[in-house]
Amino acid sequence: MAGEQRNGPDGLPDILGGVDLADPGSFAAGVPYPLFAALRRDAPVLFHPHGPDRASGFWVLTRHADITAAAADPVFSAEGAPERDGGGTHLEDLPRGLPTGAVVFMMDDPRHGLIKQALQPHLDGPAVPGQPALRVHAEELVRRAVAAGRADAVGAIAEPFALRAVCGLLGVPRRDEPRLGGWSREVLGFTDRRTGRADPRSRAVFAAMREYFQHLLDGEWRAHSGGLGPLIAAGTIPGGCPLSRTEQEMHAAVLFVSGFEQPRNTIAAAVAAFATHPRQWRMLRSDRSLLTGAIEEVLRWAPPNPYNRRTATADVLLRGQLIRAGDKVTLWWPSANRDREVFADPDVFDIRRRPNPHLAFGSGTHACSGAAFARTQLRLVLSALLDQVEQIQLTGPVVHAPNNKHTVLLDVPIELVR
Repeated sequence: MAGEQRNGPDGLPDILGGVDLADPGSFAAGVPYPLFAALRRDAPVLFHPHGPDRASGFWVLTRHADITAAAADPVFSAEGAPERDGGGTHLEDLPRGLPTGAVVFMMDDPRHGLIKQALQPHLDGPAVPGQPALRVHAEELVRRAVAAGRADAVGAIAEPFALRAVCGLLGVPRRDEPRLGGWSREVLGFTDRRTGRADPRSRAVFAAMREYFQHLLDGEWRAHSGGLGPLIAAGTIPGGCPLSRTEQEMHAAVLFVSGFEQPRNTIAAAVAAFATHPRQWRMLRSDRSLLTGAIEEVLRWAPPNPYNRRTATADVLLRGQLIRAGDKVTLWWPSANRDREVFADPDVFDIRRRPNPHLAFGSGTHACSGAAFARTQLRLVLSALLDQVEQIQLTGPVVHAPNNKHTVLLDVPIELVR
């Protein structure tokens, strides 16, 4: 049973032990799992002060049951509430209309559902374009990494593979891949990757990215039919749901960034997981039928997003805590994925885990549309590694970006042994 919340001299609840979940630096060594275990046990619904007033603070949900319930409850909005000027899925209030309410995952139903339904067929695994070519690309990237002796799994495998996949998905010309990859790295999270500090360049880069997609919307995408890019360029989602020009530009840019970054980081996390759990890698090599379960365990073990925010649109009483209309509520997916009420031995990486109801891609109506796209990429890369690599060995520390919104691996130094 959660007790009365007590705050220390730093203004943070004592149970946090000085860890500020709003500070990207708190995630510089990865997700603080011991802290989340303590929160699940003693303070599963916690108010986290942040900023000059109560309105700047946010609620922290850490148990699997509470998170899945909140994700399914329309009272918790991805867009916002009348009591706030801004909204969205970040801790910070984002302006209404751009991006809040202008991209599918920062919209509420019914508009959210109409747009998601139209996008979904292009993101499902069998529909991912160019899978044979992607399979060859994965094999070649692994071959080069093996030949190099030592490599960074991020730069040598995860990043170039995810970039090729998302460019094919959207219909981005191959010649523009390097430029878009560079932009995406600067845009995501609006922070410097190495320091976690706000980076003013990111907004200028995002503006350049939107301008680039404007040209595709008016040119190559409009001239073609079929595929995700031309669907956005058409300006009307099947079912009669029109997209404004701003919504077209925002969907193109944001789908690119999320479609590149999440698979990139998930692939890198998979390599790191198997490097640090060699017995699991040997088990998978000896029995390929475990691959589907291995993919799900990688996702449970290292989900791509630490949290998503919602905004309460009405007063809600949860575990004795009053969440007021207009309050920010954060759903911490990695914590849900280590909940002992749901997972046996949750801190053990086990590719034989059954069942595995992880929340790596969220839950409820706003569950990630690109889940199948990410799983397809994981399957292709892991298959290439299984074909060519007997051992995955770390040659140095895995380096995380100080980022509390996205799980970003900067360096995964490895040696791939045939």
